[in-house]
Amino acid sequence: MNTILEVKDICHAYGKHKVLKNLSFSLERGEILGIIGENGAGKSTLVKCILGMLTPTEGTIKCRTSAAAIHQELNLANDLPVYANFFLGRELTNSFGLLKIDEMSSRVRKGLKELGVDIDPNAETGALSVSERQMIEIGRALDINAGLLILDEPSALLNAEETKRLFEIMRKLKADGTSMIYISHKLSEINEICDRVAVLRDGELAGAGKASDLSPREMAEMMVGRSLANIYPEVPPHKQDEVLSFTAPAFGSFKLHAGEILGIAGLADSGQIDLGETLAGFRTTPQSQIYINGKATGITNPAKAKKAGVGFLTPDRLASGIWRDFTITENIALGALDKLSSNGIVQMSRTSETASTYINDFHVRCQGIDDTAGSLSGGNQQKVSMAKVLADQPQVVILNEPTQGVDVGARQEIYSCIAELAKKGLAILLISSDMTELLGLCKRILVMREGRIAGEVSDEKLTEQAIIRIATGTE
Repeated sequence: MNTILEVKDICHAYGKHKVLKNLSFSLERGEILGIIGENGAGKSTLVKCILGMLTPTEGTIKCRTSAAAIHQELNLANDLPVYANFFLGRELTNSFGLLKIDEMSSRVRKGLKELGVDIDPNAETGALSVSERQMIEIGRALDINAGLLILDEPSALLNAEETKRLFEIMRKLKADGTSMIYISHKLSEINEICDRVAVLRDGELAGAGKASDLSPREMAEMMVGRSLANIYPEVPPHKQDEVLSFTAPAFGSFKLHAGEILGIAGLADSGQIDLGETLAGFRTTPQSQIYINGKATGITNPAKAKKAGVGFLTPDRLASGIWRDFTITENIALGALDKLSSNGIVQMSRTSETASTYINDFHVRCQGIDDTAGSLSGGNQQKVSMAKVLADQPQVVILNEPTQGVDVGARQEIYSCIAELAKKGLAILLISSDMTELLGLCKRILVMREGRIAGEVSDEKLTEQAIIRIATGTE
């Protein structure tokens, strides 16, 4: 193997704040290196240094190949066709300056075929799935002969099947000699796909080794510098008061009680998202009946759901959970304008007080309520997104992938927030693709299969094996 990347004793500071501190590691040709760390550990700054977007204040970086990054927020123009995105900024033209569309389309088709992907080069990019758009970015990087791919949270918005497909492509690229840096908060993925792992904490290398030699728990504890034996808080038994009753021929039926955290599990695309969106009014389902505290709600849109007391946390905070250019206060106010207004005028003192309360209760790390949401780490952005939903004081809250793209330290804090909400009597529906998360927080889990509620597991029978048997129809 040949070393294609050498990072030696690099430091980088923003003013007096040192983000990277004497960081050293190397990457071999055809190797996949996992880089993990909490939000704010220095991963983004490190990537910018490797790509040449930043110059380290100390140390050296030697990269003996072209490097390209594929971020969670894909760098594509959704209203352009695939071939235009593939060649954006390096279009092929003839002697008259006209685009060689056929040649570009042919090259796109060939490049994606080598990845095992069949996408129409003339298709509108925005109409494709996240997984397909991700393949366009990877194909584009390989078309410019990038020998180093930096994959930053690539599976955050992918389902299990799409992630499996991504890993198959990564293994093929590795066999062809492409080197990769894989950044993820999903530590089980680091075990599965990476050869080695480097752990960052506060800008320093907290540990490194073969990925197969470290368990997710060991990696997590290296990241946060403390034991995570009690990552899941104790959740007391729920009350008997029925808050939500739901029935629909398409899904089945269930009840949700005050202070209960009811989990929704299932294989990818088994109907979990559809169920949550129906309850929140984003989707209409024939003959569905939703009762809140025994009263029929007639929920057919998000406004009616909100009025009925149903809050909904979107699974994609970056796209629809928060406004990154708005302050923390403004974001929280947007979730509860009716309650924070008088005669149509927002009461700023009440709004500021509400924002301060949630910052304290959720332990949001910030300078103050006037910080922009975009300046916060991913975990703290997620807390603001949750506060935005809860400021409207819902009776039922649907948490859809509440820890997606969040590091393990922030997860622990979010789990504590969820447990506290349950203790206060809030009825919580937890939709998650993370089986460990569901088992750690819920005493009852509904399992979906082929769009319907196929079964329920609770109390002493609550195991991963029992859930999988129902989800796969082998119970």
